Amino acid sequence: MRCPRRPLIAALSCKLRNESSNLEKTRILKRDRRATVPHIASDFNDGASTSVRVRTVQRTVINMGSQSRSPTRVPLLTARHKALLFSWADNTTIDDWKHATWSDESRFQLYRTNARLRVWRRHH
Repeated sequence: MRCPRRPLIAALSCKLRNESSNLEKTRILKRDRRATVPHIASDFNDGASTSVRVRTVQRTVINMGSQSRSPTRVPLLTARHKALLFSWADNTTIDDWKHATWSDESRFQLYRTNARLRVWRRHH
C-alpha cells in the first residue's frame, strides 16, 4: 500500500495499515496474549522511528479481528496427571474415603491473581 505524503498523523495511520506492521502486531499478540494495549504499543514502538499512540494500536488490533475476552479457566492437569488421579482413586478403599475431609470453604489460588484478567483472542 502506498502512503501519501501528509502530516505525521496520516503517516502513522498509513503505517498501521501497512501489512508488515500488522504482522508485527500479530506476532506481539501471539507472543503474549495477556499483554495490555499500552504494552503492545510500547513493544511496537521499540526501535521505530515514529511512535504510535495507544488508541491507534487498540483500533488496529480490533480491526485485525482480535477481541479482549476473559480467559478460559482450565485445570493445569496433563493426561499423565489425570491417569495418576484415576489410579489413586481406584486404589483407595471405602474406609480411606471415610477419613477424607471435604471442604468447599477454603480458597486456594495458584498462578492467578484477584485482578480481572483479559486475553486477546481472534474472533471466530
